Amino acid sequence: MKKAPRLTRSVEMIHLFVVGSVHYWGALIRSGLIYGFADAARSALSFLQERVVLAPIDAPAEQDRTRKSIPFGKGLSFVWTVLLNLCLASLLCLYMGLLHTISSFLVVTSLTLFSLYHTFLVLAISLYEDKQDTYNGKWLYAYTLDYMIRNPFKSLFVLMLTWSAMGVAYFNLVLFFFLVPSLYWMMIQKGLQVKVKE
Repeated sequence: MKKAPRLTRSVEMIHLFVVGSVHYWGALIRSGLIYGFADAARSALSFLQERVVLAPIDAPAEQDRTRKSIPFGKGLSFVWTVLLNLCLASLLCLYMGLLHTISSFLVVTSLTLFSLYHTFLVLAISLYEDKQDTYNGKWLYAYTLDYMIRNPFKSLFVLMLTWSAMGVAYFNLVLFFFLVPSLYWMMIQKGLQVKVKE
């Protein structure tokens, strides 16, 4: 009987992760897929914060989050989508054996660019969610670049977590769609423990 509450909590957490992931994919689709990565990430983070899976946010900050979106979010999400599609296209060319030397170069180049850009964008979203009033507009991204360079292990953490998520997608697409987005953003926020100086 002692295991029942622990089992209940586990089922509730899985349910929260599934609902959070549905929020993520819903926001991504509502944003038109190619412009929605930043909005979808913030939607999943807001849901997890409301359910106290992550540290709860105070009322004024919550009002700001519903009113403000991340600066240049749609443009940055568009670049993210273009780089992701470039990675997929180069991998497809390599798999099909088309122009093997050029395809190999494109795979390495596109994966490197996507990895760096994805890490940068994830850190920017995390910093913005933590304290969006501290840095606005281009200063948020200048601070993010500085944060990325000064904290290489945190950048590596984001990168390793991203490739782990891609590994889950490769082996089990259903698990990826229903659990990974919520788990990913929860682990990002808890793992980074982003604190911006006042």
